[in-house]
Amino acid sequence: MATHPNIAAIDDILTRVRSNVVSDFLHYMRQIHPADRLPARRDFDVAAVPHLLPNMVLVQVERQPAPQPARFFVRVAGEIILEAAPSPMMNRYIDEIVATNARLSGLPASVILDVRQQVLQTGQSYYWHGPPRMKFRHDYADLEYVHCPLANDGITIDRIISVFYYHGATD
Repeated sequence: MATHPNIAAIDDILTRVRSNVVSDFLHYMRQIHPADRLPARRDFDVAAVPHLLPNMVLVQVERQPAPQPARFFVRVAGEIILEAAPSPMMNRYIDEIVATNARLSGLPASVILDVRQQVLQTGQSYYWHGPPRMKFRHDYADLEYVHCPLANDGITIDRIISVFYYHGATD
């Protein structure tokens, strides 16, 4: 049985993670990850990681007819995320949130879409640590996050679950 490439991606990211929030999340994702497929939403038990819920976002992937890119609908966002976000995000498409934020801040925020598209295209988790690439309600020294794919059938990504840690925020 071949090992799924996302397992190697998670293991690599774990060598670079700085925050306990992101590390705990990835260790849990690694624990629930089947060897030969992607984990499904049903594999993720929120009761197993209650301390991470304020830092998490779950988006539903809605595939569009070619050549349109997939859309990402925010199903769940934790309270730390909602507090940091410059505009409302619950039950909205990320492309709409990006458009609103670009108008408010004057900054291009396509990276928010691009990194999720990358997860969708590669089937592998995406990690970032560095200065924020968009405006938030508060100033943070650094932002650290990871986006992980979920697939009910183990192959076709239908959700992306993410955890964010704002370095410099009051814990």
